[in-house]
Amino acid sequence: MEANAQQWNVKQGADVIGADDDKVGKVIGVTDRYFVVEKGFFLPTDYYIPMNAIANFDGDKIYLSVTKDEALNQGWDAQPVDYEESYAAGTTTGGYTGGTGTADAGMTGSATSDQEALRVPVHEEELTATTRPVDRGEVQVSKSVVTEEQSLNVPVTEERVQVVRRAVDREVTPDDIAFKDGTISVPVKGEEVDLQKRARVTEEVDISKEAVQQTKQVGGTVRKEQVQVEDHSDAEVSDASTGSGAMPPERD
Repeated sequence: MEANAQQWNVKQGADVIGADDDKVGKVIGVTDRYFVVEKGFFLPTDYYIPMNAIANFDGDKIYLSVTKDEALNQGWDAQPVDYEESYAAGTTTGGYTGGTGTADAGMTGSATSDQEALRVPVHEEELTATTRPVDRGEVQVSKSVVTEEQSLNVPVTEERVQVVRRAVDREVTPDDIAFKDGTISVPVKGEEVDLQKRARVTEEVDISKEAVQQTKQVGGTVRKEQVQVEDHSDAEVSDASTGSGAMPPERD
């Protein structure tokens, strides 16, 4: 069954706490289906929060099922039509008449009746770097065949014929062949050089790669937010980040 005001017995003046324990505001009006959180320094408009957003209620504080930021971004700042009807019928409490306003973007905070604090997030950008592989080209190693002239000194053996004549004076023997024509053949030997070719490995080329790490300096433009505080009031303003303080101007 849908939650309603009777189930939780929501009362005017109860504090509204988000699921993140941040205070949203105070209740200034209640209908059967909604309760109204008053606008203030941190709430530029009233918020109409449905009863089904209540996680618990201890009589003094309403605990929401959503965080404060989630509550402020649900579109609950628009007044429901049935709220106007309930108010016209006299079913609201606390004499609420409604309100409108606008908020500065990027500011969140909590409002209380006795103390108010504003939280302004300050953003800035920082550079981060990643690496990605790229193609740097290629290294080609090729072979080509060339010719050149070589000469060898090869020792060879050649037979030579020597003719030696000696003067003798003796009688002819029966073994002597005398007074007949004849030819004596003396074989002569030598050496010719034949060339052969054989392939030999005379060199080896090793090709390898290694990864060399180096540092490159890169840069870019980043943005950051700066907060300036201008005092246009008579109150004393102190900046905790700098430790400086400004006294209110003296009145004439």
